[in-house]
Amino acid sequence: MEITRDSGQEGAENGLLSAGYLDPRELGPNSSVRDLARAYLQELRDKGRSDTTLPRYERFLVEFLEFVDGHGDTPRVRDLDVRILKAYGSHLTRRRLLAGRDAGKRPISAASKNMALIGLRGLLKFGVLLDLPVPGPEKVELAKAPEPSPDARHLDQHKLDRLLEGFDTSSDDGVRNRALLELLAATGCRVSELVGLDRAKLELDRRAPTLADGVRIADEVTVFGKGSRYRRVFLNVQSRRWLERYLRTRKDQDPALFVTRRKKSDGSYRMSVKMAQTIVAEAAQRAGLTENVSPHWLRHAAVTKWAKEVSVPFAQRLAGHRNVATTSRYLGSTDAELKELYKKRFG
Repeated sequence: MEITRDSGQEGAENGLLSAGYLDPRELGPNSSVRDLARAYLQELRDKGRSDTTLPRYERFLVEFLEFVDGHGDTPRVRDLDVRILKAYGSHLTRRRLLAGRDAGKRPISAASKNMALIGLRGLLKFGVLLDLPVPGPEKVELAKAPEPSPDARHLDQHKLDRLLEGFDTSSDDGVRNRALLELLAATGCRVSELVGLDRAKLELDRRAPTLADGVRIADEVTVFGKGSRYRRVFLNVQSRRWLERYLRTRKDQDPALFVTRRKKSDGSYRMSVKMAQTIVAEAAQRAGLTENVSPHWLRHAAVTKWAKEVSVPFAQRLAGHRNVATTSRYLGSTDAELKELYKKRFG
């Protein structure tokens, strides 16, 4: 697989994360809210927030800045009050989806609204810590979000097989895409964890003796995941074979495990999360699935399978969840342990 030079960059910089350093001591009541947001993102970066988390918070803050700047005046820190917070909450309730199949057709969910409001809470908390005249973060009221049904993101084995087998693997890109989905399904990794991997973590020395199954890919790898935590994940034989086949097509020296043909601003060809999401969505369309499938669906499928065939605690450890309650929310319509206990006691 050859990667070609493309100087185009993925997405335009909006100026918050890419802006120069801003000393928090320079902030005051007359400072712009934009400068407060810049300083807050600096604070998150200094605290070690991941490169996945920072752009998400940036998007939330940019939307808030666009809202408060709607009348053309540059909003100042002193202008922030509870009325603005209430108005912004109402704005989010009525805002339509910006992307996906239902873009422009329906409002965002309560959970999505709350994610934006939590970002705003963080900004206000930072302002309070700096003794700036901003409302307290508790003034931002979250929406009541229903607990999502695990079946909403459930892929049974039949649908998962259709998803994996729908690629045209006569092309290098098709092999790469199949390897990506096989790895997602086998490891239950978050998509950001996989696209962040380097090939050196998995590719064994080509001079090593041929393994029993003919695969030269490691059967386990350490990923850096949510909450800045490392964990071990394991590959099955099928995912290793597709990964080996994909790496044989590579004729480049880029360290990234998954690459595209587009060069990023840092000089790497590493696949972006958005590109991986597009690959999965297109695979679902080819497979004739009516659901709006994302990479996280494959994580749900893996966690459900582990819980069903082994146990919920086993699935919890593999998924990297801090507590079993989180794992339980991932399970599809079959809660393996609960069903087994019911059958034993009640038939």
